[in-house]
Amino acid sequence: MNRRYLAFAALAITLLYGASFALFDETPKGYAAIGGVVVALAWISVGVFGRDDGPGRDRTRG
Repeated sequence: MNRRYLAFAALAITLLYGASFALFDETPKGYAAIGGVVVALAWISVGVFGRDDGPGRDRTRG
């Protein structure tokens, strides 16, 4: 899968997870640990499954 799309998804997950702390008066037990694992897995997937366009492709041209 294209690394650009995976990185965008991982960034969105990270931002939504961070913003979700504002929803709670008192954060549920284990929420930080579970969410941290989800965010870490999202970023690991960028490195493991992400594919670049290739060395011959000029990214400045459409």
